[in-house]
Amino acid sequence: MAVDETNRKDGIETFIVNQTREDDGGEDTEKKARKNSLVLATFLLELIILVFMVVLEYFLRWTTLFPIVRLSFSCNDPLISVRSAESGFSTFIYEGSVPHATIYALSFCVPPFVVLVGEIGVWAFTDERQKPIWLSCNGMKVPQVVRRLIRFTGVFVFGAFTVMVFADVTKLLTGRLRPVFLELCRVNHTLCDAQGGQGSDELCTETDEMMLRYARTSFPSMYSALSAYSAVFLAIYLHGALRTRSVRIIRPFLSLAFVMLALLCGLLEYGLRVCHWDDVVVGLAMGVAVGVYFGSAILHNFREHVPEKIVLSLLHRFLLDNQILEALIKESGQLKLPENKDLYIPRAHMRRTSGLEDDDTKQRARMYDHFQRDLSTTVDHFRERRNSQMDPTTQL
Repeated sequence: MAVDETNRKDGIETFIVNQTREDDGGEDTEKKARKNSLVLATFLLELIILVFMVVLEYFLRWTTLFPIVRLSFSCNDPLISVRSAESGFSTFIYEGSVPHATIYALSFCVPPFVVLVGEIGVWAFTDERQKPIWLSCNGMKVPQVVRRLIRFTGVFVFGAFTVMVFADVTKLLTGRLRPVFLELCRVNHTLCDAQGGQGSDELCTETDEMMLRYARTSFPSMYSALSAYSAVFLAIYLHGALRTRSVRIIRPFLSLAFVMLALLCGLLEYGLRVCHWDDVVVGLAMGVAVGVYFGSAILHNFREHVPEKIVLSLLHRFLLDNQILEALIKESGQLKLPENKDLYIPRAHMRRTSGLEDDDTKQRARMYDHFQRDLSTTVDHFRERRNSQMDPTTQL
């Protein structure tokens, strides 16, 4: 059994070394050209989708192309009878450029700037190897920092317009009246009294169609959703892409600052009485949900994909370290690590053994054997998958 286990280890080690050498040889020209063509086609398709979302949002928000639900209202309804002067911010209602311009600037300008600074810092100060990508257009090479900037910024812009489209479509389908609706539509109280206090747009003396659409689009708060999405996106980026241990206060400070700005934006909407409190809550929840989805599911916390060559190299190094650890366990009877700064200890092994007592050496060795067996099984599965991909009979 010991001889079989030794042969098994040697076979796994030889397989990993051979696969690493094969990967070091590089890909053939035809396969690389086909891969680059797929990258370019995907980029163009995603660019078309992004342009479509921008155009759609333009027609939803700044034109009257799409109809809106027009609910009837009561001239004596207290929920829509709030006056802007009561909020103390009457100069900011609808025509005010300060809050709207500030929200758009913070939502669309600050995140790309933070990503730009962060990626330049990662490119300049990281010790990891920067992997460029080759394109088939005259052998042009795109650095990794440029590729990451395009990816992160593009995904952020697409997510921002996705939030805006969702919010505006919901506004058009619900048509909920704002708390300052009667003031914005400048209701004719004489005609309203003549109709028994009930009516629709015929009771409004305001002729601006965009103003009336704005007065009927309270749910949900689009600015709250947009600011919440930007804050969550930046928070995930700061904690996912910038993983240096020397920055322990800057990352949480910036993340909490962006989150507080998003909350203040929602409170400002409610304080101006342009939205109901539940409109703000739903808008914030929508922005947080989309931000978490794009940051975690789409960009995988902004972490770079690890090539198979690096994974095989780490497995090879891990197997060598396993032999050293086993020798120490057998000789000394307790788990002691050699004084080697370059020793690679997998986190899964540390998680499995960190909760055990130091004197329970048998239990430690048993857990260590289980982990080694799981690793061997994983390598076998990887080898079978690799062989199936290399077998020409399995290709379609």
